[in-house]
Amino acid sequence: MTSFSRLLFTQDTALKQQPLQSSQLPSNQLQRIPVGTELVLQAYSIPASNPDHYRLSLRNMQFKSFNSWFVFAKHVKVIESAFTPVTTIEAMVAKQTEKNAVRIIVDKSTIGNQQGFLKIVFNVDTIIKRRPVDANVLNEQSKQTIPAGTELVLLTNTPDVNNTVRLPIEDSHVKFSLKDAELKGFSSDWYVFIKHAGIIANG
Repeated sequence: MTSFSRLLFTQDTALKQQPLQSSQLPSNQLQRIPVGTELVLQAYSIPASNPDHYRLSLRNMQFKSFNSWFVFAKHVKVIESAFTPVTTIEAMVAKQTEKNAVRIIVDKSTIGNQQGFLKIVFNVDTIIKRRPVDANVLNEQSKQTIPAGTELVLLTNTPDVNNTVRLPIEDSHVKFSLKDAELKGFSSDWYVFIKHAGIIANG
């Protein structure tokens, strides 16, 4: 198990380039983040001039070309405990007869019509990509480094009649879309290697 500081978002909120009300900032200085997200921190502090906010630096990860942000302290929780990897997508698919998608069973009665009921957990340092190919052949705009311990909330289809959500798999990569959060200007149609991540319930 690896130990590092992570930031858990305890409600829907926004990362901000200045410690102001979100409504006072232009959209290019804001990044919406849904509840349940966990981001790995390089460093964080409480600014003396704005003690109701954290100033934070993200480890090896950027939103809108920034890795330093502010966030309202009451909307997040700093976690110092060790990160425990989850079952990989590869292991989930190995138990299925279907191999071109990963199937996740959810409790439809609990989630109702809400979105963001699943999240993808990155067990190792990895790269998410715009195409299911080796990262070396992609330009910088088509890939994003993600540190181990990151948990991002997914935007998915509603569960089918069997309470199942399916995410497609192509060339040993799972295809996914993010709820609210954008990386390199995109929230939808990202890929990650199925050995590097797992999918769990959000909450």
